[in-house]
Amino acid sequence: MGKGFAVVDLETTGLFPTKHDRIVEIGIVLVSPDGEIEARHETLVNPNRDMGPQHIHGITAAAAARAPLFEQIAANVAHLLDDRVPVAHNASFDSRFLGFQMAQVGKRVAEPERWLCTMRMSEGVSGYRRLAECCSAVGVELANAHSAAGDALATAQLLSLYMRTVSDRPYWDSWLASAGRFGPFTVDPSVRWTARTDVFEQEHSFVKRLVGSLTVTRLGAQLNVDYLALLDRVLLDRVVSVSEASALEALARGIGLTPDDVRLAHRAYFDGLVATAWEDHILTQAESAEIRSIGEILSINEDVVATSLAAAPATPAPLMTSGFRLQPGDIVVLTGEMAKPREAWAEVLTRLGLIVKSNVVKKTKLLVAADPDSLSGKAKTAREYGVTIVNEAGLEKLLDA
Repeated sequence: MGKGFAVVDLETTGLFPTKHDRIVEIGIVLVSPDGEIEARHETLVNPNRDMGPQHIHGITAAAAARAPLFEQIAANVAHLLDDRVPVAHNASFDSRFLGFQMAQVGKRVAEPERWLCTMRMSEGVSGYRRLAECCSAVGVELANAHSAAGDALATAQLLSLYMRTVSDRPYWDSWLASAGRFGPFTVDPSVRWTARTDVFEQEHSFVKRLVGSLTVTRLGAQLNVDYLALLDRVLLDRVVSVSEASALEALARGIGLTPDDVRLAHRAYFDGLVATAWEDHILTQAESAEIRSIGEILSINEDVVATSLAAAPATPAPLMTSGFRLQPGDIVVLTGEMAKPREAWAEVLTRLGLIVKSNVVKKTKLLVAADPDSLSGKAKTAREYGVTIVNEAGLEKLLDA
C-alpha cells in the first residue's frame, strides 16, 4: 500500500517536450491515504531556453535564471513521488511531460496510465473539465491560477473532496496499491528549491545596487561617454533587464567610475531627454509618462522630475545618446513568444530593408526578445557578441525614430 498521493502541476514553455519545450515551474502537494494535505513543495525551473507564453505563466527569464536546472531537482522530484499515486488535473499532459524530462536525466516516474486524473473525475461530478470551472462548481478556491503551486494545491483539494464524495474505500485502496517505487536516488541537499514568491519579492532599484557596488572614490564627478553610450543602448526599450544592469555595473567597475560619476551620467541622460521632449514647447502625455518612467528607473530626485514636467528647462541640456539606429541592410534576429507573431514582425522588418535571420552572428545589429533577460541560445550568443537586445516596445520605438 502506497504512502498516499502526490499531486503534480507543471508550468511549461509549451506543449511539446519532444520539440524542446521545457518545465519552468513544478508544484507538488503530498496527500495522505485519507485525503489530508501533508506537505507542499514548489520551485521555478531554469529551462535553459526562452520562456514561452509568459502572458500565461507570468514567469520572467530573470526569475528563472535564479532557479535550479531540472537535472538538479530530478532526484528530489523522484523522491517526493516515490511510493505515492501521482495525480494531476489533465494527467495525460503532466505525466507525459514530466516523464519525458525525467527520462532525459535517467530517472523514472509512473507511466501515464498509472496517474489519477482529477479532470476525468470532475467530468462525472460537475461536468466541467477546466480547473477553474471544476473548482468553482464545488466551492474549492483556486488562488494564483497558472502558478504550479496554486494549481497543485487546488487540485489536491479537489482530490480530497472527491475522496469524501466517492466513499468507495476499495476504489481508493486499489489506487494506493498501484503506487510505484522508483529508487534508489540520491537527493542533493545543497540544491535549493526556489519558489516564485522568493524571486518576485520587490528588490532595490538597479541604481542602488550599482552605486553600492562601486568602491572607487575621488573628488569631483566626471562624465564618462562610454557609460552613457551603454546606458542609452540599455534604455532603448525603457527597461533595464537584470543582464543589462549587470553589464552597466561591470563597465562602471571596469573603468573606475565613482558613485557620483554614475549619478552625474544618469542626470545628464535625464536632462537631455527632458530638453528633447520640450523642444516644441509642448509636453505630450506620452512624453510626460516617459520622463516619469526614466526618472524612476534612474533614481532621479522626485522634485527634479516634477520640475521637469512643469516647465521647459531654461538652459536645454544636450541629448546624451549613442545614436543607435536601424538602417537598411542591418541584421535583426527575433527570439521568444511575442505579442505580435514573429512572422508578422519579420514581414515588417523585411519591408523596411532589414535582414531578418534565425541565428545571431557577429554582424547582428539587434536582437528583439520577448523578454530581454531571455535564456535562449540566441540571447546568450547576443550577450557574448555585445549585440544590443530590446523587447517589442524597444523595436517599435526604433522603427518610429
